[in-house]
Amino acid sequence: MFGKYVFIFFLIAAIPWAIATWWQMLRSQSARERSWVARTSLGLWLFCVLGAMAFVFLAMRGQFLALPLFGAAGLGIHYGLRKTRARIRAEEGDPVSRAKPLN
Repeated sequence: MFGKYVFIFFLIAAIPWAIATWWQMLRSQSARERSWVARTSLGLWLFCVLGAMAFVFLAMRGQFLALPLFGAAGLGIHYGLRKTRARIRAEEGDPVSRAKPLN
């Protein structure tokens, strides 16, 4: 019974997630950043689906123990993604790092 609600939630969440991914790809400053956004979005979507499946199949006692872990993982992922995007933008903005080697 609970699994049906999780499945419906992910179907409803797919629409804003796709819109956010599209918007981030439009805001990207380089082709490298656009490809990173696409790969990251797909990877996070798969991670969330697998996490939801694990959440559904856990016993009721295990579900409440898993909620803080999912929250901490989400915050960690968000922090890592922001740092990675900043690093990509810094590398793409530096003309010396994009220069081809002479030898």
